[in-house]
Amino acid sequence: MGGLVAERHAGLRHRRAQVRIAVVMLSGNSLRQTVHKHCASVHQAAKLAANLLRVAGVTVGLAESNGSLPPGLWLTSPAG
Repeated sequence: MGGLVAERHAGLRHRRAQVRIAVVMLSGNSLRQTVHKHCASVHQAAKLAANLLRVAGVTVGLAESNGSLPPGLWLTSPAG
């Protein structure tokens, strides 16, 4: 009877180890997904900023070309 108890105890330890491994794997996947979503958000923000700057540049270019803004104002620094 003692062998059966030891065998069941070993089976429980093995099952607990499998559960721990599954939890770690799920945690790793969750972290990976979170990082991926964050990187995608940063990438989207960078694309939005680039597009806004592009639109601003085109707007300034149009304003310069129609005479409503002095040429070169967009690129000059406050000290320059």
